[in-house]
Amino acid sequence: MTTPLSHALRQGALAAALICATWASQAAAPTATVTPGPATPGFGARALFFGDANFVEQEFFLSGQARKFKGSGTLGSDGKWSATVASSNTPYNTVAIVRRPVDPAKFNGIVIVEWLNVSTGYPLDVDWGMAHEAILREGYAYVGVNVQKVGVTGVQKLKQFGDRYANTSIPDDDISYDVFSQTAQALRDQASELLGPLKPTKIIASGHSQSAMRLTTYANAIQPLDKAYDGILIHGRAGTGVRIGEGSTVPSGSVVRADTQVPVFVLQSEMDVSFGPSTSKQPDNAKVRHWEVAGTSHADQYLLDNIGEVSGRDVGWTPPGCGSPYNAMPFYMAQNAAIHHLKTWVTAGTAPPVAPRMARDWLGFIKKDAHGNAVGGVRLPDIEVPIAKYGFANFTTGSLAFLDLFACVAGGNTTTFKADKLKTLYPTHADYVSLYKAAADEAVAKGYIRPADRDSAVKRAQAAAVPQ
Repeated sequence: MTTPLSHALRQGALAAALICATWASQAAAPTATVTPGPATPGFGARALFFGDANFVEQEFFLSGQARKFKGSGTLGSDGKWSATVASSNTPYNTVAIVRRPVDPAKFNGIVIVEWLNVSTGYPLDVDWGMAHEAILREGYAYVGVNVQKVGVTGVQKLKQFGDRYANTSIPDDDISYDVFSQTAQALRDQASELLGPLKPTKIIASGHSQSAMRLTTYANAIQPLDKAYDGILIHGRAGTGVRIGEGSTVPSGSVVRADTQVPVFVLQSEMDVSFGPSTSKQPDNAKVRHWEVAGTSHADQYLLDNIGEVSGRDVGWTPPGCGSPYNAMPFYMAQNAAIHHLKTWVTAGTAPPVAPRMARDWLGFIKKDAHGNAVGGVRLPDIEVPIAKYGFANFTTGSLAFLDLFACVAGGNTTTFKADKLKTLYPTHADYVSLYKAAADEAVAKGYIRPADRDSAVKRAQAAAVPQ
């Protein structure tokens, strides 16, 4: 006889079987061996900056045999790339850093896995630097994984960590895609090792700048094979492509494939779509969103300050002084919103709002308004109610080392309006705050910023000496 209890048990067993089948269908990547790292802080440790967020940080080593891929068929600019396994036996041993809520009740079920950026020669957590406030506030777990050779060799050179990283090895970047897939698979198969009591429901990939370029190739060629991630955030990509493997170069000007099976959110600064305008050709559809945030630079004051906390301590590098102050547009608020939308997209199927692109003149350059700021795109309150001209590149006449020069150019610039102009735009401080509040409320309504970020932004406006 079927009782309500037995029926419920059978239904529960069926649901569990479906979940297991789902995980099994995503098990294309080989299995990584997970080994806890030392208890003492390693390179890039952030725990000192968590404050009272009640997060725990732990380093792990991931090792195993990695695959290399090669392209097959036509590798066109539409991103519909096919890849096959070229080899399966390249040994690797790399480092991942996990940051997660201590209390499982505070965990929202989403793990963000960042493809760490190695442009400086070290594996830097750029997306964490931009989005850490939301990650800590909204209960995400975070994993930053070093999947490229230069990141491994960079940390091996640091004397203060002794032989901590001596056995790490990534022979070449052709295995980076598989190491990234294996990281996601380890989070599913070995969640208790990496996440303690937390049980992930969805895993999201993210990457910025050169990592975003590689993540574009991953989304187009490797994700369709491995099905390792539930969603992908590509942040600040250039128009050039990154090869799938030896002999498999992809064309510049490529977009994210329109037939992606998982949601892909492409988030671009004004600088990204100025120096790489071909990325603006990315069409929105049911699985792809492309936002261009007006007045923003590739690496702004907020991000460089955050990166400087760690790089100054671990490698002795802090952002240099440039020809003018770095870009102060709060791009991080748009990224926090993008992550929230991606979370909702992968869990509830609700797609993010479609946003207008940057307006361009007949030559293809981004149009500017009377203040010298960009027209169109995602509009944050700071550009709707401006107190400065926000440029996407910063230059200096001094002689700088490459890394300093890169920071100056990518960091953008801010030229604050003169006192008489501010007085004309905003006769009283109350006028400025009122206009700013209205713009912030509109940005929330459009989905461009989160309510918590709106409140912080309004407080900044209230504290600003406007007009002077």
